[in-house]
Amino acid sequence: MARRQIRVVGAMIEKDGRYLITQRPPTASLPLLWEFPGGRVEEGETDEEALRRELREEMNIEVEVDE
Repeated sequence: MARRQIRVVGAMIEKDGRYLITQRPPTASLPLLWEFPGGRVEEGETDEEALRRELREEMNIEVEVDE
């Protein structure tokens, strides 16, 4: 059986040598692990659009996506 592929995006946000990471909720898959903020790319979205949406939803911030 083939595994379903899910496309995801993540942000590496750095300031003064410190990086922002988030902890997964205890009820999520892979609970309590640490990760860069981000999430799934929805159908019809570009990676950049998905990353802006995810950061707005998760952290209530607006970002400019760079390389």
